[in-house]
Amino acid sequence: MKKFILSFLIIWSITSCSTYDYVVDSDYNYNGKFHRYKTFDFASNQSFAGVLEDKEIVESSLKGILQAWGYRHRDRRPDLVVVYSIFFDELNFRGYSQPEFRAWLRHNFSKDKLAMSDDSLSSTYDERETYAPHLKEDYDKIKYSLREGTILISFLDRKRNQTVWQGYASGVFGTDAQRNERVMKSAVIQILDEYKILAFSESS
Repeated sequence: MKKFILSFLIIWSITSCSTYDYVVDSDYNYNGKFHRYKTFDFASNQSFAGVLEDKEIVESSLKGILQAWGYRHRDRRPDLVVVYSIFFDELNFRGYSQPEFRAWLRHNFSKDKLAMSDDSLSSTYDERETYAPHLKEDYDKIKYSLREGTILISFLDRKRNQTVWQGYASGVFGTDAQRNERVMKSAVIQILDEYKILAFSESS
């Protein structure tokens, strides 16, 4: 529990009580071993469209939240490889129509194997969690036309070499005036609000 309280305080300090109105969504892989992921690192060879300052803001925000959730940063053989990108222009993007992520997790993982944070990183987060006794595991493709300024974050299972989760915030850089550290941090926070899987038990 001490770890969980500490994580909340760290995340609260990152948010600075700031939220913005983005289009936020995520997709996931039904084969993801979400109860086994404990460590992470960032992809070393990824291309990044933003300037170095943008890269540092996104990466430090990701690192702070993941570590607050109990994930350990490991530069050799991590469980998850984190890939992030910024797209400044409008973007055509392929997503999937799936059961809501947290409902699917609760349906497939017992509480002693998977801990999820019930606290929102963002004060405007809409839980939208619904439970269905039979959740179809189909990948129904959907094409999205995303507004200019999209941050995309993906988690790759290193052992399986496949993406297990990805989330994005669209419309982040609608104007040059919006492109600042607080806006970018808020976008990362709202994206990870779609994930919120802890790497430690809340009772520990």
